[in-house]
Amino acid sequence: MNAITSTRLGRLSNHYGDVGGRPAGERFYDAFQRYLKANRESLFDLTLAAASAEVFLDRGIDDIDPRLVDAIRVTNPSLSDEHLFGLSDEELQGAVNTAKGKYFEYLVADRLNAGEQVGPVLLPDGYQAVLADSLNQPGWDMRIAGPDGATADYLQLKATDSAGYIQEALHRYPDIEILATHEVAHSGLVLDSGITESDLHDQVSSALDVMDDSVTERFLDYFSPIFPLVAIATWEGYKVSVGQQSLDKFKLAIARRGQRIVAANLAGAAVYAVGGGLVAIPAAFAGGLLFDRYWNQEAILTSYRANTNRLLSMRLAQQSRLLTGESL
Repeated sequence: MNAITSTRLGRLSNHYGDVGGRPAGERFYDAFQRYLKANRESLFDLTLAAASAEVFLDRGIDDIDPRLVDAIRVTNPSLSDEHLFGLSDEELQGAVNTAKGKYFEYLVADRLNAGEQVGPVLLPDGYQAVLADSLNQPGWDMRIAGPDGATADYLQLKATDSAGYIQEALHRYPDIEILATHEVAHSGLVLDSGITESDLHDQVSSALDVMDDSVTERFLDYFSPIFPLVAIATWEGYKVSVGQQSLDKFKLAIARRGQRIVAANLAGAAVYAVGGGLVAIPAAFAGGLLFDRYWNQEAILTSYRANTNRLLSMRLAQQSRLLTGESL
């Protein structure tokens, strides 16, 4: 039996080690080249996945005007406890409008107290702009206090593009002048602040998106496997069209590379969703490499099982032939 086994191993060695005059080491070289090709493919896929993800580095709360943050928190106290993501469009618009009005008040008061002119309004030396403590203060939004603290004048502050809203405010409080955003200055009913309602609206909306950014939203911001999947499918399909690979190999490549892309995106998105920022990019690479390790181990295990079963079958066939006295 040992002689038979040794003879067969020798024939296998001769067959796979030297075919067509090629040196025995050349087959190892070919295997190494396939390994390098697979690594390059993996690196390309992971780079593609990382490049296609949107990492919003400019969306931190520290980049928002502190006064705007104060306006949003004062007018939407439930923001820290309940995400605005669940509000209807109408409710969200109401939140934006309320915060927009308060932010406008902060801007006007801060500029006046810094000695700047807002529209036609400029405070004399020693005077101060003081905002109402209550969000529902009737009649006025800001008072002008003199050096002795006494009120010298009152103003209504309105951030709006609706002339009808201005007319309603003047009808209720005709003796208090209105300092408003630029869009309603043409009505002749208000003092033009030079600040536009559209700019205020855009700033508040963007800030609300940042401050109310849930884990789910951040995850979906990052998770974007569509582009790399399409790119890979296009490239693999091209290789089929020019005869470089068969349809079966195309299916296998799409399955392997597609799963690698999704695994990388999932890892990166998970880290980004919990506030990882740029760390999401190396996390995506790590996720893809872990997938490759898992895929390789599964492939080795599958090959091992197949070959074990094959050897077992051969051994059983050999024993059967020996028992029947058949010549080997």
